[in-house]
Amino acid sequence: YRCTHCGKRFARPSSLNTHIYSHTGEKPFECEEEGCNRRFSVLSNLRRHAKLHVRSQRGR
Repeated sequence: YRCTHCGKRFARPSSLNTHIYSHTGEKPFECEEEGCNRRFSVLSNLRRHAKLHVRSQRGR
């Protein structure tokens, strides 16, 4: 699977789709924490970010 923007190749179509966001600037993954408006182009980055909310709630 090849990126039509830069020619980079990927073994899986899902990896190509994630890579395409780097060209389009799309950030389809949104933090659901109230008051947090952060968005991410990579799901794993959202998951890592969500852990910050869990840690801050424990520290209250």
